[in-house]
Amino acid sequence: MEIGIYKGAASMAALEKWQEAISQNIAASSVPGFKKTQVSFSAIESDLTSLSEGSKASDRVSGSMPQATPGINFSQGKLSPSDNELDFAIQGNGFFQVQLPNGEMGYTRNGQFHLSPEKTLVNGEGLQVMGDSGPITLKTGSGPVAVNADGEITQADQPIAKLPAYNFSDTSKLRRVGEGLVGPDTDSGMTATKVDHAQILNHYIENSNVSPLTEMVNLVSVSRAYEASQKVVQTSDDNEDKAIQALGSPN
Repeated sequence: MEIGIYKGAASMAALEKWQEAISQNIAASSVPGFKKTQVSFSAIESDLTSLSEGSKASDRVSGSMPQATPGINFSQGKLSPSDNELDFAIQGNGFFQVQLPNGEMGYTRNGQFHLSPEKTLVNGEGLQVMGDSGPITLKTGSGPVAVNADGEITQADQPIAKLPAYNFSDTSKLRRVGEGLVGPDTDSGMTATKVDHAQILNHYIENSNVSPLTEMVNLVSVSRAYEASQKVVQTSDDNEDKAIQALGSPN
């Protein structure tokens, strides 16, 4: 059995996952609050016998196979001032909470909000932004909107609602659940808790934490590594052909 073929193929599969993550990062680099996908690589022990059709127990070979594991990088993006009174950003840890169509909650760092025809605060996809007491409804003609560092929303100095920030005990167990949204993995058992003394900024937007230049450099690295893995597979296949021609087919 030519182990190099299997290792090269596993390497190519892992690199394809990285390339997919890079493409997603570049496409979403201008989306406020977007958190980039990062890929970590590891080696896992694998019984290569099961990969070879017709192999026998005497042919049993184990080896380390490369594996790519995608995750979300939650480092904070740059905060940029905005002229929109319904733009919000969180300084530090935490997420805004929105209600999904199925009634569950999603969480986002994108605080670029709008008013629905019913005057409720919604995100770019029309999902309701949740305050302390449910959806946040603003009053028509009651003056400009303001928010203090604790998330208290006022209109004409009159309190309207509180915009809290939520966080999780282990953000590495969060997964993407929609456009720019994350939520806890169903098997994690985690629930969101309010962040004490969260710093909510009004007239600010958090940019994505993607560096397009870095992602383009990574794309070149993936391309070169993929070509190297292809050569490993091709060389291993050529060596096997030469061995068969020189020694004869084992069958």
